[in-house]
Amino acid sequence: MEAELVKKLKERAKYFFEEGKEDFKKKRFDICLFHLEQSAQLFLKAFLLERIGDFPKTHNLFELLEEAGRLEKRIKEVGEKYRLIVNILVDAYIASRYLPRDYSEKECLEAFKFIEELIKCLR
Repeated sequence: MEAELVKKLKERAKYFFEEGKEDFKKKRFDICLFHLEQSAQLFLKAFLLERIGDFPKTHNLFELLEEAGRLEKRIKEVGEKYRLIVNILVDAYIASRYLPRDYSEKECLEAFKFIEELIKCLR
């Protein structure tokens, strides 16, 4: 059961990452960042589930990074390196539901870098 959930979380995380790429191509930067934030959340939750058998029931990317960073130093370092972009991702998650907000191509490109580095750490 747990292994199936890890697999499903990773599949969804990859799906959101790919959707982010499509959004980027279409210059839908707000939705791109939302999809990338969802991708990061699910990759982190899969990692935590795999490593400790559970994950915090939160949507706060900072909390998930902190928890995963306790298990893997590189994750903590990536979270610190990209702290500003993580703030933007959290903002995009909230804004997607409540506040229309515009984001830039540059913010999306930095978010892609963050997710790609994060994925490397989670392997």
